[in-house]
Amino acid sequence: MWVGESLGKLLFLIPTQMKQTTKINLALCFPELSANERRALLKKNFASLGIALIESAMAWWLPDQRLKNLYKVKGDEHLQAALKKGKGVILIAPHFTCLELIGRLMGNDYTFGVMYRVHKKYFVKTLHALFRKKHYTTYIPSHSVRKLLQALGDNLPIWYAYDIDAGNNRNSVFAPFFNIDTATLTTVSRIVKLTDAVVLPMNYFRLENDFQYEVVISPPLENFPGINVSEDAARINAILEDAIRKHPEQYVWQYKRFKTRPDGQKRFYFSNR
Repeated sequence: MWVGESLGKLLFLIPTQMKQTTKINLALCFPELSANERRALLKKNFASLGIALIESAMAWWLPDQRLKNLYKVKGDEHLQAALKKGKGVILIAPHFTCLELIGRLMGNDYTFGVMYRVHKKYFVKTLHALFRKKHYTTYIPSHSVRKLLQALGDNLPIWYAYDIDAGNNRNSVFAPFFNIDTATLTTVSRIVKLTDAVVLPMNYFRLENDFQYEVVISPPLENFPGINVSEDAARINAILEDAIRKHPEQYVWQYKRFKTRPDGQKRFYFSNR
């Protein structure tokens, strides 16, 4: 962990596009913070990012016995109750920096599937194929609705890191996220209408000053889906935002979450690639 944190602090010192994107995101989402407070948060976030590199190596290479007893789950009763309904479960969660290791830890104790986007870079895509798929029972590309429906039909819990920008298309709406109009997927609403699956918010984070992790599974969303997909998207975004605000230094702020803008609104990033 010390090595990872040191690596993150080194990355913080290098003027990269990734660092610029992080600074822009923090300024957009935390306008109430002073410049010094945002800089301190930026530095903590890069330390967390460095630790995440070590955690990914642990998740991909360490044997199961080396990873025992590293995490605890709160709210497992919500997951078990949802599974008893037999309609499938969707676990919605944000992209925290410890995601890779949490996935491996939970994969040792739970059977679940993971929604993912195929990475554009061949090297990263190859790494994911080599190491991630060894530990998850079912690995579902985000565009494969058929596989998702099949997994839910088998009553398999699906882990869905929902906070991604998929562009302005028929599968997205603009909904508030940190008080910003944000391109938000409507996938969860549409799938629940088809399957009657239960939606459970899930949060996970690294405990400070302790080599342990905590996963929190919240009660199921009631009256979901609602009147329309826009309200559903705003509701889920609010849940994710609340989780992120609890541990903002552990969120992946390096992602251009606000890349897609409504017509007529200015772009936030110097490059929208």
